[in-house]
Amino acid sequence: WPQKNLVFLLPKSVETQKRAYRTAQTTQPHTNPMYSCFGHHFLFSALFVPTAAFSRQKDGGVLNNPCLDSSNQYHTQPWCDPTLDIDLRVKDMLSRMDLMTEKIPNLNTGGSPIKSLGLNGYNWWEEASSGVSNSYAPTTKFAFPITTGMSFNRTLWKLTGRQIGHEARALMNAGKAGSTFWAPVINLAREPRWGRNIEVPGEDPYLVGEYGEYFVQGFERAPEDPGHIQASACCKHYAANSMEHTTEGGQTHTRHDFSATITQQDLIDSYLAPFQSCVEKGKVTGLMCSYNAINGVPSCASPWLLEEVARKDWGFDGYITSDCDADADVYRNHHYYKTAEETVEGVLKAGTDVDCTSFVGTNAESALEKKLIDEELIDQRLANLMKVRIRLGHFDPVGPLQKFAMDDVCSDYALALATNGVVQSSTLVKNTKGMLPLAAATKKVAIIGPNANLSRSTTSYYGPRTPCGGNYWVLADAVAAYSGADVSVTLGVPTVLSSDISGIAAAVAAAQDADEVILAVGTDLSWAHEEHDAQNITFTQAQAQLIEQVATAARKPVVMLTYTATPLDISSQLVNPKIGAILHVGQPSVNILGVGELLFGKTSPAGRTVQTIYPSSYADQVSIFDFNMRPGPSAFPRPDCRGGCGSSNGTNPGRTHRFYTGQPVVPFGYGFSYSKFSFSPKP
Repeated sequence: WPQKNLVFLLPKSVETQKRAYRTAQTTQPHTNPMYSCFGHHFLFSALFVPTAAFSRQKDGGVLNNPCLDSSNQYHTQPWCDPTLDIDLRVKDMLSRMDLMTEKIPNLNTGGSPIKSLGLNGYNWWEEASSGVSNSYAPTTKFAFPITTGMSFNRTLWKLTGRQIGHEARALMNAGKAGSTFWAPVINLAREPRWGRNIEVPGEDPYLVGEYGEYFVQGFERAPEDPGHIQASACCKHYAANSMEHTTEGGQTHTRHDFSATITQQDLIDSYLAPFQSCVEKGKVTGLMCSYNAINGVPSCASPWLLEEVARKDWGFDGYITSDCDADADVYRNHHYYKTAEETVEGVLKAGTDVDCTSFVGTNAESALEKKLIDEELIDQRLANLMKVRIRLGHFDPVGPLQKFAMDDVCSDYALALATNGVVQSSTLVKNTKGMLPLAAATKKVAIIGPNANLSRSTTSYYGPRTPCGGNYWVLADAVAAYSGADVSVTLGVPTVLSSDISGIAAAVAAAQDADEVILAVGTDLSWAHEEHDAQNITFTQAQAQLIEQVATAARKPVVMLTYTATPLDISSQLVNPKIGAILHVGQPSVNILGVGELLFGKTSPAGRTVQTIYPSSYADQVSIFDFNMRPGPSAFPRPDCRGGCGSSNGTNPGRTHRFYTGQPVVPFGYGFSYSKFSFSPKP
């Protein structure tokens, strides 16, 4: 993928750009019904994107490097000497720090100033899964990994990581960000109802591991300066974290108190495999231990997981952070230790270096007084943190990375790369009689469905606070950019979870009046998100009715776009002759413009599914709480029991394409092209 071959995919003419922008503004109002899905008018960006990700670094507002100032006493100290061994530099730093006022407070993510070194406070917590989360400047928004995973393109993943890391460094140079970002998420989409499927690249451990490896390589390593880290990535959530908050089969569990019971075989060859790839091949500098316990041991208190496996077996060389308040969960929700002080001892000795947010720092002094921990242990944890900062060049002379400018953020190249990711990844799962591509000369296109305007509400979920140019592109913009059609938008059903069918009549009328109909259906963040698992894997009755009635009323077979990270059962739509094509786009957010390139044939689809699409009955067979991958008896009731099954438990039919024993609706790795291929043995 040479940079020169990337095509800038925004609408070409000035007038078309203006029309697209006006469409985005009028069809994407600031008040969206999904914002109030919890009964309160919360913005998803405010609710789910950590506020720490938007905070300037403490005390001075920006990172500072006292080693550059020859007028102070620091620049002659050994820790400022870039020619010295990194361990010697760290040892010198720690020898100068005060235990009570500097070392202990810096066991928390929002570390305090280190006056003995002339350093401002440093915040370890920032996010960048689909672009840098930053409240001080717009940044490039990339499609979510559940979309870009479908490209099966390591180069795309590496270039995506590199651009996000490049923008992170440019923001740091401008005093608008730090250097440590908690991405990528490399848990498996092993369960279709998991709330965070949107953040991961698929269900297969090899695929996810390759994504993690190449994203991290791009994010951390800039060719301009191979001797330093561009920005620090963090592979999360280590490990077996794929359940948020669910009530089923008469039981309620959350990620904060749940212990996943997993066979050693499944743990090694499924759940740990992506992290091994991220560490051994990606050489990542950060890991995050997860909220959950594994076989009774909380991840952040597991010496086996953090020290034996990650550091000793895999050779991990970086820092380990807890998920936010996961160390507190070890004590308060898992009840793994009797006291807060014993918990501090446990997580520090297990290998957790920094606590998000403050449990360790708050209780470390008391643990120290009770002789449960000592300064040597604290130094071990802080040493891992300081090594990463040195590798980032925080205390070195100005080099190539410090020259990355804000002009590189939201560049034409970045926007083209982000849009092209959707072009490469969107997956054609049905195309009867060459329904797609549509003719660019089509006169009238009706876009119908609750996801017709999906864009703004997904942008800042672990991604940019504001996208480049403030442009919240929607499907109508994609159609307008690649055709001369008159485009109408009708929701038919107000939101993806709504049961209101009063708008279907208007949708039917719009379909009857159009030359081509594009259905925009599926899910959004009200369906599944962090702290909330999906309730089912089927379209709502309202969406199903909308699809059926619009397809029946249309003059010709319709095109259906599925926006979803929850693999919905599309059995009925696959056999419906009035649905001519189904294009699965995952969750592209503002990069929906790339879909226009596929709809009108500029490029042939090449994506392949990264999730098995199960029949709806799957969600009644196996509990989300059953973490075993291979088929067999389950330790949990069937989800459809709702407490009425007595002592009878369900059966696990196997998870993902590797172990599922049933017949999938759409298998893993499936997808069509506009081209035709034939294969024959080589003579």
